[in-house]
Amino acid sequence: MATISAAGIGSGLEIESIISSLMEVERIPLRNLQVKAGDLLTQVSAYGRLRSALATFQDSVGALSSSDDFNYFTAAGGDQDAYTVTADNSAAAGSYSISVDNLAATHKLGSTTLIATSDTLIGNAGDQMTITIGSDNFTVDIGARSLSSIQDLINQATDNVGVSAGIVQESDTSVHLVLSSDNTGLANQISVAFTDSLGGPIADPMGMAQIQAADDAQITIDNTYVISRSSNTISDAIQGVSIELLAETASASQLTVSRDTDSVSSAVSGLVEGYNALLSSIGELRNGELGGDGTLRLIENQIRSLMGGKAGMAGSYQYASQAGISFEKDGTLSFDSAELTDALTADRDAVVDLFSNDDQGLAFRLDALVESMLSTSGLIDAKEDGLNARVDAANDQIDRTEYRLELTERRYRAQYTALDTLLGQLQSTGNWLTGQLDVLSNLMPGNRNNN
Repeated sequence: MATISAAGIGSGLEIESIISSLMEVERIPLRNLQVKAGDLLTQVSAYGRLRSALATFQDSVGALSSSDDFNYFTAAGGDQDAYTVTADNSAAAGSYSISVDNLAATHKLGSTTLIATSDTLIGNAGDQMTITIGSDNFTVDIGARSLSSIQDLINQATDNVGVSAGIVQESDTSVHLVLSSDNTGLANQISVAFTDSLGGPIADPMGMAQIQAADDAQITIDNTYVISRSSNTISDAIQGVSIELLAETASASQLTVSRDTDSVSSAVSGLVEGYNALLSSIGELRNGELGGDGTLRLIENQIRSLMGGKAGMAGSYQYASQAGISFEKDGTLSFDSAELTDALTADRDAVVDLFSNDDQGLAFRLDALVESMLSTSGLIDAKEDGLNARVDAANDQIDRTEYRLELTERRYRAQYTALDTLLGQLQSTGNWLTGQLDVLSNLMPGNRNNN
């Protein structure tokens, strides 16, 4: 028969409570280790945020680290109803007279044969239509098919060379197939040819005819240079300038390309904002998870030193303060775009050198500094590796401590179980002895008389 036992039953001791209290004391070192590991993980996470803040700052620096970043241009057309313009950093300042003589047009063919509905079958089985644009062509089967089917075959052909098919319903008893070139210009004119099942030429069963002529775009620059292109977007006539044609003009208008100081100002402003955001992130970490960590001060001092220091090359502008960037009392930066514009007007090349000179420019050096901090062998990586190693060591120690605590609890439980058993036995023996003494006492002469 199975027996049921529980610690404390034999002696009445609250053994589970005793063991629990003892283990609470034993677990104090474990809890300290867990807190330590948690603190280390918090620091690892904080360094992750610092890495992100540095990378974001580096992005703002990168917008000024190359001299190409200062070659911003803006283009404006005098007749925005006729054309719009944009300029990239390969443009050059200048002014041009532009007239839009002609717009590019797509070529269209439409069927003229009377076809009752889009479901009416066309031609004979095996008839084919070959569609050609330039030197490219593709063929579809049209014999004994409806216009709807022919339309789908054209549009879904894997070898389609740039033609779209559509159906126009002119009336209840007249529908037409329309072929449109996907691209404008004379080079993209469509031609069609028809053959029977044996490959011999046949008459066009749909009567395809031109309904819109193809045409090239044409502009005249400075009343001298005639530019013809197949597209209404002309991006190779004036270097760095793209002209989108909208309508023909009766007279010329002025297209002006000028340096875009607003974009440069925006990039410099972005650098200042990026620096201030980094400073704010460092301050939050210093007052929080990385309080007392000297790495923050090192990073802050190195970046501030470059921001406020002198550029290494010769030139009329060697300090960021000469380009509108200045330090405030709280260590943040402020930016005066008017000062930057004045500097760019006075000596643009010197301002470009100040920021992007290869090896000595402010942005170039800041980018190199932050890159070194973020590299796999850099400062941030080294700190993260060190913290992660400490986390691993703490976790190993936690595992060992938990195992030791398990053994300790087993030992306590064995000891108190043995004590419980012993006390129970002693208690039983005491009860037996008490009973025997009571018997002896009753056998004594004096007690017999009383009974």
